Amino acid sequence: MLDLLTADDVLSHVMMLADTNELLYLLVEGDTDCSVIDPHIDMTVCDTLPSGGKTVVLGAVRMAREEGFDRLAAVVDLDWADLLHPKVQDPDVFYTDYYDIDATVFFQEQNVLRVAGSFSNRSQLRSHVASSENSTLHDLVTYIAFPVGALRFTSEKHRLQLNLRDFPVSVVLNEEGTSIDQHQLLEISLRRSGKGSECKDEVTRLLQEEIEQMSDIRRYCSGHDLLTTLAAVLHRKCGSKASGDAIARAVRGAYSCSDAKESQLFAAIKKWGDSRGKELLTCL
Repeated sequence: MLDLLTADDVLSHVMMLADTNELLYLLVEGDTDCSVIDPHIDMTVCDTLPSGGKTVVLGAVRMAREEGFDRLAAVVDLDWADLLHPKVQDPDVFYTDYYDIDATVFFQEQNVLRVAGSFSNRSQLRSHVASSENSTLHDLVTYIAFPVGALRFTSEKHRLQLNLRDFPVSVVLNEEGTSIDQHQLLEISLRRSGKGSECKDEVTRLLQEEIEQMSDIRRYCSGHDLLTTLAAVLHRKCGSKASGDAIARAVRGAYSCSDAKESQLFAAIKKWGDSRGKELLTCL
């Protein structure tokens, strides 16, 4: 249903709620954002509202300002901001630290290790990481997920219109659980997008050209790809019986106050609350 909302719908809903209280309101793109942000927000001071995509959320914040309503701000995914297009410069708009909220959570490495340790066989986990070319599980998962994110970036930049939403990383993960099959990645992406195999060589060329220009591979990994990869590796090689959804929820739940204290996102939320005379965060 969130996909059907307009900016005007969202603002109208917020204004109706605001008539009954003095809360600040923080718009987010989806329920997942709430599950990470809410544990660190004083809910007697501020409420989070999932409101659809970035365009809708940004539009609602802009309209609120035009109407003189100053109790509304938004958290939006970083996505390709500063890579393909500039960030929206707005004191009431806050970006996730990495691609999205799940990527922001994932890149707190100790959380991933704690969750992995609770869902997998400890000796199998250690053995698998040791047999890979990566020094940590965190680095291994990032390395595996990166080509999917790189292809997503390439598609967006060159307007290839590839369907990489909720990509099934486990399908292209190799038997060793250490990398993905790039040929399969391209074939499945083209097939999901209704494109013929004649496009494959050109997409391959564009992808390789873009990868050569990428330095920090973390910047290109979405939270879905990272958490799906983590679940696939733990299931295939480390004795995990947990579903991908259960592991994703556990990683989000592991995001602690100490993590929030290191986050640019939460620092921006705190600053906004301070500017309204409110102490928003419970742990800063």
